Amino acid sequence: MEDPGQKPQRQQAVQIVPDVHRAVAEQVLMAGPSQLSRLHQRLFCEERHDAGDDLAERHSQDAGGLVSKWRQKDKLKTTAVALVLCLNIGVDPPDVIKISPCARLECWVDPLSMQPAKALETIGKNLQAQYERWQPRAKYKMHLDPTMDDVKKLCVSCRRTAKNERVLFHYNGHGVPRPTVNGEIWVFNSRYTQYIPLSMYELQSWMGTPCIYVLDCSAAGLIINNFKAMIEQRQQQLALQQQQQQAAAAA
Repeated sequence: MEDPGQKPQRQQAVQIVPDVHRAVAEQVLMAGPSQLSRLHQRLFCEERHDAGDDLAERHSQDAGGLVSKWRQKDKLKTTAVALVLCLNIGVDPPDVIKISPCARLECWVDPLSMQPAKALETIGKNLQAQYERWQPRAKYKMHLDPTMDDVKKLCVSCRRTAKNERVLFHYNGHGVPRPTVNGEIWVFNSRYTQYIPLSMYELQSWMGTPCIYVLDCSAAGLIINNFKAMIEQRQQQLALQQQQQQAAAAA
């Protein structure tokens, strides 16, 4: 016979379990040893539970074959990092309506807690410090609220430093409009009176390959989709050139 003093504890335990699991919890709490054994077999030892490990193993094998096709055999080092921050602190972009309260921290810094110039510099230093924990030996170059010419010089300089190694390009666009449907990001003119679009085609031509892009901005998916389309178009052009060269050689 059960101790009456234990019933309130069991009832209280059932009450804190979500409704979707209430029936199962009641069975577990009120079951004896033999009933628990049958309950375990019924709930946790069905065929769909036992097949989990086999499915995971098969998935890992399939993924291993797929990964081996694109994974590079030679390891690359990220030897140069380009940090581009377009924040324009104190001026919200025209297509962004910020409610109050809203998320404002940039690299754990509140931009409104200090003067705009000081806040921009502090955010840039924090961002570089975070990357340096991951790759302390890389060459870091930064531009805060840059123009298009600044970005071009930065990219060319990083590629010259990295040579055939990998470059990481980090773009923070929280102070400019969202990317365009054509995948263009925004920078500033020299007087900070206009937003200037920068196409990913131009950016990629300056950065070269190999390169990693970190796009920290709203609607970054527009950039990625356009970037994929650009890569597919370039692959088609290269395939066409190879066919023309083969036809010329055969003639």
